[in-house]
Amino acid sequence: MDDSGSKAEASPAVNVERERRILDAAIKLIVHYGYDKTTVSDIAREAGVSKGAVYLHWPSKDDLFTALLLREVQLFAAEWMEMIEQDPEGGTLQGMYLHSLTAMLKRPMLKALMTQDRRILGDFMRRQDRSLLKQRNIMSAEFIRLMQEAGVVRADLDADLAAYILACLRLGMIYIEEMLDADQIPSLERAIPAMADFIERSLAPEGGSNSEAGKRIIRNMLTALQDRWARGQMI
Repeated sequence: MDDSGSKAEASPAVNVERERRILDAAIKLIVHYGYDKTTVSDIAREAGVSKGAVYLHWPSKDDLFTALLLREVQLFAAEWMEMIEQDPEGGTLQGMYLHSLTAMLKRPMLKALMTQDRRILGDFMRRQDRSLLKQRNIMSAEFIRLMQEAGVVRADLDADLAAYILACLRLGMIYIEEMLDADQIPSLERAIPAMADFIERSLAPEGGSNSEAGKRIIRNMLTALQDRWARGQMI
């Protein structure tokens, strides 16, 4: 067990590795048991460190969980961008939606955040600034307007309505599992591409989206977000 007395006594590499182990342990336990039922002692035991070592990194359980959510957002964004860059059509609406939903559904903590899953998030969200929830939509109206200017989204559409519809579709795909019988739900491998194709046909300009212009906008957006993440701020 790692019982390091202070951050100053360990090398930066040791601190980074210990932090990773703690966050890995935290997400495993919180996804399984929920935030309220998971204690700092549980996390320390799972990570193989002392409880005091956890508090060297974060002064409270809430601070640890906020750091965990931030890491999940950063990992999601990195994977999303990689998928977009590797896909020639990644900067189209179809590509963006396909890859964002695929990347997000791999991360149960982000799925819980999107749906405000009280089993996983517990009492944590009630104590947080509502901006944590209000700002979680990457494909906002402002983003849609940029895409319209770049020729990725039809210019005649109301950006606020388009952003709202996209949010409804994304959240609907997450919630629908709780409302339908299993035999009524197609596999994600079929459903996500079909939904992405539907969005492209509905919102893209005649002739299709400008993929390269879309990629540039996403790169710029993520660069700006990385500055916020470096300051410990969420989306």
